[in-house]
Amino acid sequence: MKKLLILLAAFSISAASSAQTTPVKTVRGQYQKAQKQDLTPEQRADRAAQKLTKSLNLSAAQGQQVRQLQLARIQQQQANKGQAGTVAKADRKARHQAMKDQKAQYDAQLKQILSADQYTKYAQMQADKKAKHQAKRQAKG
Repeated sequence: MKKLLILLAAFSISAASSAQTTPVKTVRGQYQKAQKQDLTPEQRADRAAQKLTKSLNLSAAQGQQVRQLQLARIQQQQANKGQAGTVAKADRKARHQAMKDQKAQYDAQLKQILSADQYTKYAQMQADKKAKHQAKRQAKG
């Protein structure tokens, strides 16, 4: 009987200690989002450029141009994000329009870097991504 109690106590202590060391994922994707936020703008630009280089078969020169374009875009987004808390409700439409204009400018610059076939493939990837996002939102509520 004593052996059983000692064994049970040892088991409960080991289970409790291992349960405390394992990260608990309370919100879906929370751990992954935390990792993405820890990246510097340069690292984020490198990742995005590598992804586009792989999916669109970009040359080394195109890859470097895309990286520079991504870096400028990320830095601009961070600057806009810092101002987000200070914007009044009335200015949200203007801010939204400014973001759309920045996206259009980015697309125009990217179109100059990519060939026609590459840009068509890029546009298709963006359309697929948008459709997937909208499907998720409709399924959610």
